[in-house]
Parts: sequence; C-alpha cells; structure tokens
Amino acid sequence: MINALFTNIKTQCIGRYLIDVPGSFNNTLKDMIFIDSFRIDSQLLYKPAFQQRIMLREKALLDAPENKKSKSKYPASLKEVVRLPDEHGVIFDYSKLGTPDIYRKLEAHVYSGMTAFIITAKIRDFSAPKDHEKKAKYLRLGFTEAQSNTKPAMLSEMKSLISRLSGRKDEEIPTEKGVCIPNGFIKDDGGPHKEKISFTYEVNDFYFSMGTDNSYVGSDSTLLSRRVAIEEEQADAHFHTVKYGELHPNEIPAQEWLSTGMQKSNSIEGTFPIYDFTLNANEMIASPTKPWIDVGLGNTDKLTQYSESEMVEIWDGLVKTIRYRPNAF
Repeated sequence: MINALFTNIKTQCIGRYLIDVPGSFNNTLKDMIFIDSFRIDSQLLYKPAFQQRIMLREKALLDAPENKKSKSKYPASLKEVVRLPDEHGVIFDYSKLGTPDIYRKLEAHVYSGMTAFIITAKIRDFSAPKDHEKKAKYLRLGFTEAQSNTKPAMLSEMKSLISRLSGRKDEEIPTEKGVCIPNGFIKDDGGPHKEKISFTYEVNDFYFSMGTDNSYVGSDSTLLSRRVAIEEEQADAHFHTVKYGELHPNEIPAQEWLSTGMQKSNSIEGTFPIYDFTLNANEMIASPTKPWIDVGLGNTDKLTQYSESEMVEIWDGLVKTIRYRPNAF
C-alpha cells in the first residue's frame, strides 16, 4: 500500500521550502497566510466568479443589512472603495457593526493567475473632524501623528504587497526570490517581512501539515528539550512513544517525536489507533533566512488503513524530502 501511495509524487513549495508529497495530496488550508500585518486567503477561481464576488461584497458593505436589526450607536459603514488598475481588483475600507469607525478594516480582493486573493488588515484613523478630541487625547498619551492614522501607511504597504503577488498552481515551483503561499507567490522586494504560512493536506487516512515562520527566534527550547512535558501529556492521554530523535533532512537540523494511542469517535464504532507525529526544524538556529518549520501527521477521527509501521514509513518518506527552494532568498 505504501508503494501505491508514493507511485506518483509532486513537489510542493511551502514558504521558502520544497517537499515531495504523493500526487493525491491537495492543500486544503487556504487562509492561514500572514505577511507582516496582513492576512491572506487564496482560492482558485474563474474570473467571472471573482468579479461577481466583488460585486456582491461591495453591495453587502454598502447596504449593511445588519444595521437594520441593530440599535448599536456604531453602525457598519463602507468608508472608501479603491479600484485597482487593469481590473486587478478592489480595496474596501469599512467599519464593522458595534465598533467605532476609528477602528476599521482594509479588505483587498485581488485576481492573478486564476487565483482570487483576499487580503485584510486592521487600521486606526482619528482623522475625521468628529474625532478631533479623541485624537488630541490619544496624542497626549504619547502616541505619534502617524500612529493616530495608520491608513496611509497600511494602504501603501498593501498596494506594494499586491504588486508582488501572483497566482500559481501549488505544483508550480517559482525560480525567483520570494515566498510561496497556497496558490500564490510573493516576490521579494529587498526588505524584511514577517512570513507565517501553513499548508494542510487531508486524505482519507490522515492529515499532513507543514508550516513555516520566519519571525521565530532560535533558542535552546527545542522539541527534545521539552521531553518531560511531552511525556506528562502522553501519560494523561494514555499515549506512548513510537520513536523520537534528531535528523537532518538535506542538512536542515530537525527533531521529531512520534506518539500513538487509542481514540474514540462519534462517527466510528469502538476504539482505534491515533497517531500524533511532530517534527520541528531549525529551532535552535531559526532566523529570517532559516525559517522555523513545524510538520505534523495525525488521524484524529480518521480510521486509517495503515499500520503503525506503515504510518512511520509514510512519515519518513515525507520529511526526508524537506529542503530549501533554490534561489529562495
């Protein structure tokens, strides 16, 4: 069965890394993408569907039907619509019901390469005349003029991000410097950026996930150094260790801990095995150019056809292929 799973493999680009996975694996996690202050959601979508999405979203923000059912003194409000050139998309500036319009949200809808992106960020804006006294009080607390109105800077950063963003299929491996996100790629601009990205692959038998975080600072607190805490958690859950230790896939320092136990599920009769496999890489040396990696494999609420030894073999076959993407930095 293991040979059949790995008969056809494909390379995936995750953050600044590559990994080889079975051809049946498809990423299902599209909204755990964080670049600086922005959260990104991606989805493969045809252009007409994207245009309809924008139209319906703008109508919902303009009509704000939630206001009609609420007595809040802070109604939802669409403040501005910024049209991007060449029908590339739109940016909405709006406040939510129940929140003072000093605190708002920028929401960009962007289309590139068959991929629709939604980019969101929070802003603060005391610039309205009605907020003059609140702004003065805010400044007296020691905050700056720029901090009293973060919209110009945030909007500029958002447009810069959009200019570097392109859609792609997850099997397409970029050759330029930059970071891979689900169905997308963000080219480097020479500046430092925080990047936190997660992929999850769900098949009938288990889940497999891989995430990277370049803001994680290396330390002596590693997976294996937390052995006592892990073993206490295992005892509480009636788990036991399958194996643990250090490994170096393609010279990347990593540590793994593989646990197993028994589980119950509302949808499956009786008890059956549960597996909880974890790998952390670059923990001690993590930096922007050596991003921290977190990999996991589990089968919560899934009755897998694979035995314990086969699950370990699948795990080993996956993690050994983790490597830096050429020209990623």
